[in-house]
Amino acid sequence: MRAESKKIEYLTLSLLLACYFLWGMLIILHASLPVWLLVPLLTVILSFHGSLQHEVIHYHPTPSQRLNEALASPPLALYLPFIIYRDTHRQHHILEHLTYPSIDPESCYLNREDWARMPAWQWRLYRWNNTLLGRLLIGPALGVSCFLKVEFKKLRAGDQYTIHAWLAYLPWLALVLAWLVYWHFPLWLYAIICYFSISLTAIRIFAEHQAVNTPTERTIVIEANGFLSYVFLQNNLHSVHHKYPGLPWYELRKTYQQEKESILQENGHYVFKSYLELFKHYAWKPKEDVAHPL
Repeated sequence: MRAESKKIEYLTLSLLLACYFLWGMLIILHASLPVWLLVPLLTVILSFHGSLQHEVIHYHPTPSQRLNEALASPPLALYLPFIIYRDTHRQHHILEHLTYPSIDPESCYLNREDWARMPAWQWRLYRWNNTLLGRLLIGPALGVSCFLKVEFKKLRAGDQYTIHAWLAYLPWLALVLAWLVYWHFPLWLYAIICYFSISLTAIRIFAEHQAVNTPTERTIVIEANGFLSYVFLQNNLHSVHHKYPGLPWYELRKTYQQEKESILQENGHYVFKSYLELFKHYAWKPKEDVAHPL
């Protein structure tokens, strides 16, 4: 998982600092900006911040991981402690575990036993969530509520890791909230923006993995190189990222171009040309069954 380079990646570091600067300025200037401009700008910045946090989890942009994690810890989207994101994402990178809901923390599938116990209304809810439109509209509410429910159970049970992660998160959350309150930013509006930012990120996450027998065929490539690709820091080339998790984001496309044939052979040609193509396929149609098929 560790990056081989020990040098400072000034491009990524600059983007991280610029992200906080732009976020801070938009909060300061919010009263003078129209809502139709403010909301999408902050939505993109919050989603982009999540992409930068992902880079930090993979040991970028400086040789000091302690510094990297300090830089990435402010929860601009409010709900997710960085320590939990860091550790669950690193578990997610175990190839053989991909998609299995009991051992892949980022799996969007459910165990068959859990699925069988659900009432009919939850079946309909989760099936709708397995369409791209559903993932954008109800995915954030479903995902965040399920995450917080699990975390609350762990806290109530006295799980020391969980307690430590949330205690480490609280000062950073207080810092973000203090900035919002100081500049009189409406918290209800910021909560909506956080929701939209999770929806935006869900475009990338929606089809990243599929449950098939061959582990290397479980990870997608979206070949797009437009606006969303840079919001996601080229993580749409997800098979490349999983094959070389230590590569910085700006080397993913070059590596894909150099090794395209072998990468697509390894991932079973699980590839889409663009997010528009993905949308056409799965806007109304569930991508797969909710219950894990393997």
